[in-house]
Amino acid sequence: MKKFILCFILTVFISVSAFAQKGSLDSDFESDIGIDDLNAEQIIDLFKPALISIWLNEKDFYSYASDSYIDTTVLNGSGFIFQEDGLIGTNYHVVENIDSLLVKTSDGKFYNADLIYADESSDFAVIKILDETGEKFPVVTLGNSDEVRAGQEVYAIGSPLGYEYTISSGIIAAVRENEKVSLQDPLTYIPKEKTFEKVLQITAAISPGNSGGALFNKKGEVIGITTYTFMGYGNLNFAVAINGFKKVGEIVESTDFADNLEFKMKKEESLFNSTYNLAYGIKSELQYNWYYTKQKDSMKTVDSYTLTMDSLNKVNFTKAENYYQKCLELKPDTFIVYQDLLDLYVITDNFQKAEDLYKDIRIRFDSDSLLNLLSSNLASAYSTSKDYNKAIQFYNKMLSEDSTQYFIYYQLANIYADMNNYKKAVTEYKNLIKKDSSYTDAYIQLGKIYFEKYNKPATAKKYLQTAYENSLALTGYAPYNSDIHYLMGMIAVKEGEKFNAILAYLELKNTYDYSPNGNERKVELYKAIQEMEE
Repeated sequence: MKKFILCFILTVFISVSAFAQKGSLDSDFESDIGIDDLNAEQIIDLFKPALISIWLNEKDFYSYASDSYIDTTVLNGSGFIFQEDGLIGTNYHVVENIDSLLVKTSDGKFYNADLIYADESSDFAVIKILDETGEKFPVVTLGNSDEVRAGQEVYAIGSPLGYEYTISSGIIAAVRENEKVSLQDPLTYIPKEKTFEKVLQITAAISPGNSGGALFNKKGEVIGITTYTFMGYGNLNFAVAINGFKKVGEIVESTDFADNLEFKMKKEESLFNSTYNLAYGIKSELQYNWYYTKQKDSMKTVDSYTLTMDSLNKVNFTKAENYYQKCLELKPDTFIVYQDLLDLYVITDNFQKAEDLYKDIRIRFDSDSLLNLLSSNLASAYSTSKDYNKAIQFYNKMLSEDSTQYFIYYQLANIYADMNNYKKAVTEYKNLIKKDSSYTDAYIQLGKIYFEKYNKPATAKKYLQTAYENSLALTGYAPYNSDIHYLMGMIAVKEGEKFNAILAYLELKNTYDYSPNGNERKVELYKAIQEMEE
């Protein structure tokens, strides 16, 4: 069952008399019809000035109309103004991962906006219109969602699929408390579990683009934020009750909000997460599209599409680099950002920048395990690109500055093995063992080469047994490495030692193998043992 996030409304308790300018109600009009009897036409006419749409500048947006990538402004959701100075309530998912927010008011004006507060768990966000003229904006009135009952009439206003100021009517189908919902992360597509304190099930139609829009009662009060719907299962639409947002409004309106350390940290965390997601998304695109830049450098005839993609890649590289740098300004000691930035440089062939960054990382992170991880990732990236010579040059330069980085010797040996230069690989693994006799993985790799490439099971067995004994001595456990158990098992089979082969198989069976042929090797050893004579 797919669930799609749609709309919420942020609200703060403001009396009807506070509804400013175009949105204020005429007293004679109130007395004529009764404040409880507003219809859909009156709701949209009265409160439209306090409702807004949220946009973002999208570069390289694919236009189906022109079958091309264009730079444009895209509508991303809805919202409502709840303070005269331009405070707006909306959903967090509407403004998540957007670096430049735009707000469009009902008179067609666009304003820049800034994220003031975010509550990801409740999907609430407060943004503020950036206006230096001191203009006072019309505002909505927030109702009391505790008074909502099933059967009451409601009106949802938003911008479904880009159709701004669309109003739909319906009733409260049910009021549900502590509602657990699984919503899909827009970047990773991984389900996120959320529990909303109270949601209003409604029959008023909503669609993508209603997100952040207001749900009104017949009094013209905002009582909920339309949030999600079950696509393909009938009229199952939901809005988060407004009283939950009132707490957010009270926080933002408090006099000490700007100086509150807790909320400063929360805003910083939100900014870091959104900036990191932007950087990671662009880096992922570059990993796929950098092919065109490499192709452009070797082009003999001009290809306009390749030239366009090359230009786009260079723009995106700068954007991704700047986003990562911004992340490091917010959180200077976040290793994963350095790791991703280094990957970005490797992907885009910026090897000098990769070397300079690696030096900075070594100074900042005094951890062999982290540096080993980074080194492994670099080796993998270089190996994937088959740019072995640059990898070797990089590692040798690092060793010339600090020869005690033993994990680099290991990565160098691995690269030679990937190049099928097993003689050089063996030399490097042995050189590492001389420097650090406890380096278990080096013994395992030597055993693997001697068994699989040189067909010398006795020599392989010697190295593998040393690795096994070293691990037992250091940790009290067998190595958690599928290679050693598979190789020792196959050597035991070759030597007719069935008991040792079974022991190796049991170790292998209990070791999770991430490699594509992990299960195949388990089956291979199992069958080889079955074929042995008693």
